[in-house]
Formats: sequence, C-alpha cells, structure tokens
Amino acid sequence: MNLQKLRLGQLKPADGSTTVGDIYFPRNALLLPFDGSNGATTTSDSSNGNHTATFNGNAQISTAQSKFGGSSLLLDGTGDYLSFSASSDWQFATGDFTIEFWIRIGAGSAYQTIWDYNYTNNGGVLVQTTNDSSPKMRFYLDYGRTSDYITDATAFSLNTWYHYAIVRSSGTVTIYRDGTSTVSGSMPGNVDASASPTMGIKAGTTDYAVNGYLDDFRITKGFARYTSNFTAPTSAHLTSEGDVNKHIIVNSDADGVAIGTGGINQARIAKAWVNFNGTGTVAIRESYNVSSIADDGTGRYTINFSTALATADFCFAGTAGNNASTSQSGRDIQNAGTRTTTSLPMSVSYNAPGTYQDDSYIGIIVFGN
Repeated sequence: MNLQKLRLGQLKPADGSTTVGDIYFPRNALLLPFDGSNGATTTSDSSNGNHTATFNGNAQISTAQSKFGGSSLLLDGTGDYLSFSASSDWQFATGDFTIEFWIRIGAGSAYQTIWDYNYTNNGGVLVQTTNDSSPKMRFYLDYGRTSDYITDATAFSLNTWYHYAIVRSSGTVTIYRDGTSTVSGSMPGNVDASASPTMGIKAGTTDYAVNGYLDDFRITKGFARYTSNFTAPTSAHLTSEGDVNKHIIVNSDADGVAIGTGGINQARIAKAWVNFNGTGTVAIRESYNVSSIADDGTGRYTINFSTALATADFCFAGTAGNNASTSQSGRDIQNAGTRTTTSLPMSVSYNAPGTYQDDSYIGIIVFGN
C-alpha cells in the first residue's frame, strides 16, 4: 500500500466553515461595546468577567455618535460616569496589561478622567486628559505613594474620534494614538489596590468629568496586545474566542478536520496550571487560566482562575521547593479553605500539618469537567 504524508494544506474544516475569534479573549478583564438603544442606561460587559456597569448622573447610550455598532457612551461633563465593583480583574500586579478605547471629546480644557482605579492611594492607575487649551492624553501609575506619569506628545482635536491604547510590556508603559506610539516610560509599579473603579469621572468626586463619547472600551489583563506601531482597529473588538482555542480533530478518513470539542474527553484536559514564586511578593512565572494569586500568609495562597470552572469539584496536585529542577522532600500541598469555581485556596506544609513554608518554586495543576 502506498502511503503519503498528509500536508497541512489538505486540512480544512469538515463542514467548510469557521468562526473568527480573539485568541486572547480569555484575558479580557472588561469589554464594553456600548451597543444599545438611544437613551439606554444599561450596557453589557462582553468579557468573561461579566462586570456590572452602573450608570450615574445622565450617563447614557447614544446613537448620535459611534465608532462601531451604531451607538456609544455619552457623558455630558456634569457628573456623568459609570461605576464598577471591586474585583481582582483590576489588579495587574507588576504584569503586562492593555487599556484601550475610542474617544471623542466634545468640549472643555479641564482634566477629563477616562478611567480611575484607586489613583489617590497605593497601587492605582488613572487615564486622564491634561487641563490646558491643547489637551493631551496622560497615564498615571501610583505605587508606594509615588506617582509616575507619561503624557501624549501631541494634542488631540475636539469632536474627533481617536483610538488610544495604554500598554505595559515588561515594565514599560507606552501610549499609542491611532496605532502610533507617542510616548513611553518605565513604570514597573505594583497595581494591587482593592478598589471600585470609575469611568468618566474622578472617583469619589464630581470633578474632572468627561464631556464626550466613549466606544469599544477594553482592558486586557496580563498581556500587552501591542508592542510596536499597529493599524488602529477598523471594526469592533471581537466578543468571543471563536474557534481559535478549540481542538482540531482529523476525521477518520483524513480528508478534513472537525473544529470543536467532539471526541475529546474533557476530563483529560488541564483546566488550569501555574508556576509561581511563593516567596516575598508572589509572582507568576507561567500559567494557563490563572488571573492572579493572592498571598494569604506564610505558605498559604489563593489561586484565582481567569475563566470559571464548571463546578468546584475539581482535583489538583502540585510540587513545591526552592530549586527549579527538584521539589523539596517533606512538602505537602493541601487544600486551605473553601474552593469555588473561580478560586483554589491552597497551602504548602513542611514536615507537619500546620507548619507552613514559603517556597520559591511552586507548581499547581487543576483537572475537572
């Protein structure tokens, strides 16, 4: 029998179709397309975080202006804003992140606050315009009560749509306007505050309110979407991961592929894993489906999942030690509290239960349906 090697070009979806998606969609902490009817005072978060945006003042959806989708968020500059509950999704630690949005400022030369996350205290961030007749976009990062900030190099025009992306990559923050880098600065601070962010006004005040429109606001946690100049989006951000993270299965005749999860035993697939340093300031080295790790005390941690598991009845296992290649003897990885579909409290014990140990190399893997 003459066997031939299967070429990549021969692989195609079995049904001839596919769904385009965002490969980094699971990293989205917030995604607000601001789609809706004119005058609406609710909107949906299309990220997996499913955060509730509370409309305050006269904040509303407007069909008078939009970048995509036929509507946007209208803020009139007199106390209109959106508020959100506290969440670990806003805590970037020292990792990468991307905050991006379309904005159309209508009037005013005062400060206008796009996003305020606990800026006046430790571990917060602030996206705000400058307060002059030639306004520019500015980004602040506050940590240890020391504020760093960078300012867009050139002013923006009123009544004009702009795409802004504020990106931190390996400790350096860059502001991109319409896809072009305008300013960068070293800003490695720890964004770890526990606070309730606001959009459109300085938190806790009626000051520095936005007068204009916002559209397609997205926060990506743990990932720098742009590390060089790029083409500004020409369509709305994708609101699903589509087929990009699904399994590809070659069918029995090897004349096509099925895109999806058919034929895969989900119980064999790791739902999350993480390699982290548990000493000093807890730091994730590499991970899958892990958004953050809370330090609960010596040898005790809570692992937070980016995407919730189906149930809390999952299994986990791990190793711990102070060497990258071997685990220390005597370590015991245990459950350390009530696990949920979104978090796993765990501990590292040494020699005897209750004797907890911080280790520099801890690895955890989670399985479940």
